[in-house]
Amino acid sequence: MAKRIIKNIGPVGHRNRLRERFRISGRKALADYELIELLLTYAIPRVDTKPTAKALLKEFKTIFNVIQQPVEQLQKIKGIGPEAATYIRLIHACLTRAMEKTLEYRKTVSGPEDIFAYVRMNLGANSTECLYALYLDDARHIIHHQDVAMGTIDRLQLYPRDILKPALIHNATGLILVHNHPDGQPVPSENDLELTMKIEDLAKTFDIKLMDHLVVTKFNAYSIKTGKLL
Repeated sequence: MAKRIIKNIGPVGHRNRLRERFRISGRKALADYELIELLLTYAIPRVDTKPTAKALLKEFKTIFNVIQQPVEQLQKIKGIGPEAATYIRLIHACLTRAMEKTLEYRKTVSGPEDIFAYVRMNLGANSTECLYALYLDDARHIIHHQDVAMGTIDRLQLYPRDILKPALIHNATGLILVHNHPDGQPVPSENDLELTMKIEDLAKTFDIKLMDHLVVTKFNAYSIKTGKLL
Protein backbone atom coordinates (compact mmCIF):
# COMPACT_ATOMS: atom_id res chain seq x y z
CA MET A 1 0.00 0.00 0.00
CA ALA A 2 1.35 3.38 -0.98
CA LYS A 3 2.08 5.76 1.85
CA ARG A 4 -0.21 8.73 2.09
CA ILE A 5 1.65 12.03 2.10
CA ILE A 6 0.11 14.69 4.35
CA LYS A 7 1.00 18.14 3.15
CA ASN A 8 2.03 20.81 5.63
CA ILE A 9 -0.81 23.26 5.08
CA GLY A 10 -2.85 25.74 7.12
CA PRO A 11 -1.68 27.66 10.20
CA VAL A 12 0.47 24.76 11.41
CA GLY A 13 2.34 24.53 8.14
CA HIS A 14 2.83 28.28 7.97
CA ARG A 15 4.17 28.31 11.53
CA ASN A 16 6.62 25.56 10.72
CA ARG A 17 7.86 27.43 7.66
CA LEU A 18 8.34 30.61 9.73
CA ARG A 19 10.28 28.68 12.35
CA GLU A 20 12.44 27.02 9.72
CA ARG A 21 13.29 30.36 8.11
CA PHE A 22 14.21 31.74 11.51
CA ARG A 23 16.33 28.70 12.40
CA ILE A 24 18.26 28.91 9.13
CA SER A 25 18.71 32.66 8.72
CA GLY A 26 17.73 34.33 12.01
CA ARG A 27 15.83 37.58 12.39
CA LYS A 28 17.06 38.99 9.07
CA ALA A 29 14.90 36.48 7.21
CA LEU A 30 11.68 37.76 8.81
CA ALA A 31 9.84 41.07 8.58
CA ASP A 32 8.92 42.83 11.83
CA TYR A 33 5.34 41.53 11.76
CA GLU A 34 6.63 38.00 11.09
CA LEU A 35 8.88 38.13 14.18
CA ILE A 36 5.87 39.10 16.30
CA GLU A 37 3.74 36.54 14.49
CA LEU A 38 6.24 33.79 15.28
CA LEU A 39 6.51 34.97 18.88
CA LEU A 40 2.75 34.78 19.30
CA THR A 41 2.61 31.19 18.04
CA TYR A 42 4.14 30.10 21.36
CA ALA A 43 1.32 31.74 23.32
CA ILE A 44 -1.65 31.31 20.96
CA PRO A 45 -2.08 27.70 19.74
CA ARG A 46 -3.79 26.61 16.51
CA VAL A 47 -4.69 30.12 15.34
CA ASP A 48 -3.33 32.25 12.52
CA THR A 49 -1.40 34.95 14.43
CA LYS A 50 -0.48 37.08 11.40
CA PRO A 51 -3.52 39.43 11.65
CA THR A 52 -2.85 39.96 15.35
CA ALA A 53 0.84 40.65 14.75
CA LYS A 54 0.02 43.20 12.06
CA ALA A 55 -2.58 44.83 14.32
CA LEU A 56 -0.03 45.18 17.11
CA LEU A 57 2.46 46.87 14.79
CA LYS A 58 -0.21 49.12 13.30
CA GLU A 59 -1.24 50.30 16.76
CA PHE A 60 2.16 50.56 18.46
CA LYS A 61 4.42 51.18 15.41
CA THR A 62 7.56 49.21 16.45
CA ILE A 63 8.50 45.91 18.08
CA PHE A 64 10.11 47.85 20.91
CA ASN A 65 6.85 49.69 21.58
CA VAL A 66 4.87 46.44 21.45
CA ILE A 67 6.89 44.71 24.17
CA GLN A 68 6.78 47.84 26.34
CA GLN A 69 2.99 48.05 26.46
CA PRO A 70 1.17 47.23 29.71
CA VAL A 71 -1.13 44.21 29.71
CA GLU A 72 -4.31 46.28 29.51
CA GLN A 73 -3.12 48.05 26.35
CA LEU A 74 -2.04 44.80 24.69
CA GLN A 75 -5.41 43.19 25.38
CA LYS A 76 -7.18 45.94 23.46
CA ILE A 77 -5.82 44.33 20.30
CA LYS A 78 -8.06 41.65 18.81
CA GLY A 79 -6.52 38.22 19.36
CA ILE A 80 -4.47 39.17 22.43
CA GLY A 81 -5.81 37.55 25.58
CA PRO A 82 -4.33 37.27 29.08
CA GLU A 83 -1.89 34.49 28.13
CA ALA A 84 -0.48 36.27 25.08
CA ALA A 85 -0.27 39.60 26.91
CA THR A 86 1.58 37.96 29.79
CA TYR A 87 3.96 36.26 27.36
CA ILE A 88 4.82 39.56 25.69
CA ARG A 89 5.37 41.21 29.07
CA LEU A 90 7.64 38.29 30.00
CA ILE A 91 9.81 39.08 26.98
CA HIS A 92 10.08 42.66 28.22
CA ALA A 93 10.95 41.47 31.73
CA CYS A 94 13.71 39.19 30.41
CA LEU A 95 15.24 41.97 28.32
CA THR A 96 15.10 44.40 31.24
CA ARG A 97 16.71 41.89 33.59
CA ALA A 98 19.45 41.13 31.07
CA MET A 99 20.20 44.83 30.64
CA GLU A 100 20.08 45.32 34.40
CA LYS A 101 22.76 42.69 34.92
CA THR A 102 24.88 44.21 32.15
CA LEU A 103 24.55 47.56 33.89
CA GLU A 104 25.60 46.08 37.25
CA TYR A 105 28.73 44.57 35.72
CA ARG A 106 29.90 47.82 34.13
CA LYS A 107 33.28 48.94 35.40
CA THR A 108 32.26 52.60 35.55
CA VAL A 109 29.43 54.96 34.69
CA SER A 110 30.98 58.00 33.07
CA GLY A 111 27.83 59.70 31.80
CA PRO A 112 24.08 59.43 31.15
CA GLU A 113 24.66 57.58 27.86
CA ASP A 114 25.97 54.60 29.85
CA ILE A 115 22.61 53.96 31.51
CA PHE A 116 20.22 55.34 28.89
CA ALA A 117 19.24 52.03 27.25
CA TYR A 118 18.48 50.38 30.59
CA VAL A 119 16.45 53.20 32.13
CA ARG A 120 14.44 53.64 28.94
CA MET A 121 13.59 49.94 28.94
CA ASN A 122 12.92 49.87 32.67
CA LEU A 123 10.87 53.06 33.09
CA GLY A 124 10.15 54.56 29.70
CA ALA A 125 6.73 53.06 29.04
CA ASN A 126 5.38 53.15 32.61
CA SER A 127 1.88 54.63 32.71
CA THR A 128 2.48 56.25 36.11
CA GLU A 129 5.36 58.39 37.32
CA CYS A 130 8.05 56.72 39.39
CA LEU A 131 11.48 57.65 40.64
CA TYR A 132 14.41 55.29 40.38
CA ALA A 133 17.83 55.73 41.95
CA LEU A 134 21.23 54.29 41.17
CA TYR A 135 23.91 54.39 43.86
CA LEU A 136 27.61 54.45 43.00
CA ASP A 137 30.94 54.11 44.81
CA ASP A 138 34.07 56.24 44.39
CA ALA A 139 34.99 54.35 41.21
CA ARG A 140 31.55 55.15 39.73
CA HIS A 141 30.54 51.52 39.86
CA ILE A 142 26.86 50.85 40.53
CA ILE A 143 26.58 49.18 43.94
CA HIS A 144 22.80 49.38 44.35
CA HIS A 145 19.67 50.49 42.49
CA GLN A 146 15.99 50.58 43.39
CA ASP A 147 12.63 52.32 43.01
CA VAL A 148 12.38 55.08 45.60
CA ALA A 149 8.97 56.60 44.86
CA MET A 150 5.78 55.74 43.00
CA GLY A 151 3.10 58.17 41.90
CA THR A 152 0.17 58.73 39.56
CA ILE A 153 0.06 59.55 35.87
CA ASP A 154 1.23 63.13 36.49
CA ARG A 155 2.35 63.38 40.11
CA LEU A 156 5.03 61.87 42.30
CA GLN A 157 4.88 61.61 46.09
CA LEU A 158 8.47 62.00 47.17
CA TYR A 159 10.37 62.04 50.45
CA PRO A 160 14.10 62.89 50.24
CA ARG A 161 14.91 60.48 53.07
CA ASP A 162 13.70 57.60 50.87
CA ILE A 163 16.35 58.58 48.33
CA LEU A 164 19.24 59.13 50.72
CA LYS A 165 18.67 56.25 53.14
CA PRO A 166 19.82 53.53 50.67
CA ALA A 167 22.89 55.65 49.87
CA LEU A 168 23.90 55.63 53.53
CA ILE A 169 23.13 51.92 53.96
CA HIS A 170 25.28 50.98 50.95
CA ASN A 171 28.03 53.56 51.60
CA ALA A 172 27.44 55.21 48.24
CA THR A 173 29.29 58.37 47.30
CA GLY A 174 27.45 58.99 44.02
CA LEU A 175 23.78 59.13 43.09
CA ILE A 176 21.85 59.17 39.80
CA LEU A 177 18.11 59.86 39.81
CA VAL A 178 15.77 58.80 37.02
CA HIS A 179 12.07 59.47 36.68
CA ASN A 180 9.67 59.00 33.81
CA HIS A 181 7.16 61.26 32.11
CA PRO A 182 4.17 59.15 30.99
CA ASP A 183 3.03 61.92 28.63
CA GLY A 184 6.07 61.19 26.46
CA GLN A 185 7.67 64.62 26.87
CA PRO A 186 11.20 64.52 28.34
CA VAL A 187 11.28 68.23 29.17
CA PRO A 188 11.88 68.70 32.92
CA SER A 189 9.25 70.66 34.83
CA GLU A 190 9.93 73.39 37.39
CA ASN A 191 9.27 70.81 40.09
CA ASP A 192 11.86 68.49 38.51
CA LEU A 193 14.48 71.24 38.56
CA GLU A 194 13.63 72.22 42.15
CA LEU A 195 13.82 68.59 43.24
CA THR A 196 17.22 68.21 41.60
CA MET A 197 18.64 71.19 43.46
CA LYS A 198 17.07 70.12 46.76
CA ILE A 199 18.41 66.57 46.61
CA GLU A 200 21.81 67.82 45.44
CA ASP A 201 22.09 70.13 48.47
CA LEU A 202 20.91 67.47 50.92
CA ALA A 203 23.24 64.83 49.44
CA LYS A 204 26.23 67.13 49.86
CA THR A 205 25.74 67.15 53.63
CA PHE A 206 26.48 63.41 53.54
CA ASP A 207 29.37 63.73 51.08
CA ILE A 208 27.26 62.20 48.33
CA LYS A 209 27.40 63.68 44.82
CA LEU A 210 24.25 63.87 42.70
CA MET A 211 25.78 62.96 39.36
CA ASP A 212 22.65 63.42 37.25
CA HIS A 213 18.88 63.43 37.12
CA LEU A 214 17.35 61.93 33.98
CA VAL A 215 13.81 62.47 32.72
CA VAL A 216 12.98 59.44 30.60
CA THR A 217 10.25 58.46 28.14
CA LYS A 218 9.92 55.34 25.99
CA PHE A 219 11.72 57.14 23.15
CA ASN A 220 14.36 59.34 24.75
CA ALA A 221 15.68 60.95 27.92
CA TYR A 222 16.86 64.35 29.08
CA SER A 223 19.89 64.86 31.30
CA ILE A 224 19.25 67.76 33.67
CA LYS A 225 22.94 67.97 34.60
CA THR A 226 24.27 68.16 31.05
CA GLY A 227 21.23 69.75 29.40
CA LYS A 228 21.36 67.07 26.69
CA LEU A 229 18.58 65.11 25.02
CA LEU A 230 19.64 61.47 24.66
